[in-house]
Amino acid sequence: MSAYDGGSAPPNPRGTQVKSFRPVAIAAVLALGVSACSSITPEAESVTNGAGRTGAAGADASASSPSPTPTPKEYPLGGRTLFPTYRLVGYSGIIGSGPGLGRAGVGDVDERMTEIVERAKPYAADGRKIMPTLEFIGTMVHPCKNAPKCRTRASDEAVRKHLDAVRKVDGMLLIAIQPGRSDFVTEVKAYEKFLREPDVGVALDPEWRMGPNQEPMDSFGSTDSSELNETAAYLSKLTKANDLPEKVMLYHMIRTNWVRQPAKLKQYPGVSTIVSIDGIGSAKMKVETWNAIMKVKPPFVHTGFKMFYQEDTAGDWKLMTPAQVLALKPTPEYVLYE
Repeated sequence: MSAYDGGSAPPNPRGTQVKSFRPVAIAAVLALGVSACSSITPEAESVTNGAGRTGAAGADASASSPSPTPTPKEYPLGGRTLFPTYRLVGYSGIIGSGPGLGRAGVGDVDERMTEIVERAKPYAADGRKIMPTLEFIGTMVHPCKNAPKCRTRASDEAVRKHLDAVRKVDGMLLIAIQPGRSDFVTEVKAYEKFLREPDVGVALDPEWRMGPNQEPMDSFGSTDSSELNETAAYLSKLTKANDLPEKVMLYHMIRTNWVRQPAKLKQYPGVSTIVSIDGIGSAKMKVETWNAIMKVKPPFVHTGFKMFYQEDTAGDWKLMTPAQVLALKPTPEYVLYE
């Protein structure tokens, strides 16, 4: 997933495609007023119930009325487990940011959500239900001179706007984390108030998990299985404590070394782990990367595939069709368009 600004991409030792560090001016995005890069600020929250929809606050139940039996929290389209019932298909982006961060930032976000519902229909060819998805960058990487720990966090208001948008199509919000010199567990916990909702998960970007001396956009970052396990353990406890359906923990990869010791990844109750292959190039190049990462994917981890409207259509390249994506082995259960 793209960061706000950058430079040239580091060399690619694997010889397959590398997602470019695409430059986007920080000042231009900040001028949009979407609060995407502001620190977390207190916000009065509506009372939530059921599948996370807002309800009236301050209503007092009659003392003589028996307490109703709590309704099990489910996904907007029903159920408490994702796979094999669902396939997630979505857009990435930030409202009002333009195409640089993904299709969801182009024009009216409600139109984009309606659009992804239509675009996703071919992915139901094998009988799966479609879960419309919006990947929104919550914690965003920056040059270290511009932000503490080389990252900023989205405001509650910004998260809420994106959650409201995807709820209009009964979908799921994934809060993307580019931790800079922070870490995934710390940044995921910053969004706990939203992760207590049944229709919110996380998408982790190991390429932006920088070491103490690494500068974003100068080199790729990485993480290891222990950090992902700690994040999944936190989500598992949160899911159990709040009686939530399975929580998505997705991580993006292009290179096999972005997650060190992947064989030590653990499966946690209440957490559905997905690896999404996240690179630009021709269909042949993308399939090569897919096959390489599938070789190191733990058996319990579900599969995802990402495409780029602009970069994947450069020169004589063409965007892969849904039929081509569904022909990948194993079949992707998560499909993202940027």
